Amino acid sequence: MVQASDVIRVLRDAARLVREGEMIVFGSAALSAWLPDAPATRDVDVVVVPEAHGAPVEAVMGELSWYDERFNAHVDVCRPDTLAAPVSWAERARRERFEDVPGVAIILLHPHDILFSKIERWEPQDREHARLIRAAYPLTSGDVERLAADMPHRNGTIRDARRSSDFEAHLAMFRAESGL
Repeated sequence: MVQASDVIRVLRDAARLVREGEMIVFGSAALSAWLPDAPATRDVDVVVVPEAHGAPVEAVMGELSWYDERFNAHVDVCRPDTLAAPVSWAERARRERFEDVPGVAIILLHPHDILFSKIERWEPQDREHARLIRAAYPLTSGDVERLAADMPHRNGTIRDARRSSDFEAHLAMFRAESGL
């Protein structure tokens, strides 16, 4: 497990391998930049732009790598289409740079966008993370409707009927659980 306090070190190590471009951090690891008591995570999920710059990260820091064995932390370099967040997520994201790796922008999704990216799957851990996010960053029913309307499941970007159906069913569960 990657503790929230270790995410910055893992991202800095990955940025050194990327050298130039962007690392978009999503999933639970991105919460470490936003929540004072962010949960531990199984891995650090990133999308690297340009994609080719992610290959060294995957090779050196991927699951079952020497890095994973030594630090009990690994990085999953994901394809851009893996990031199923509201289309406007970039408007709310936090952008950071490490002084020792100025050529790499670290882009951390806002907690609301992380929450909505988890709704499709909506496992118990996702529900717990949603609870933590809502406690720190409250949502109104209007926010929920606006973010839901901005999801790729609704704008036609995601065309897989099962994924869209799962999103809608889990969104209804989220609304019921949160009273929104």
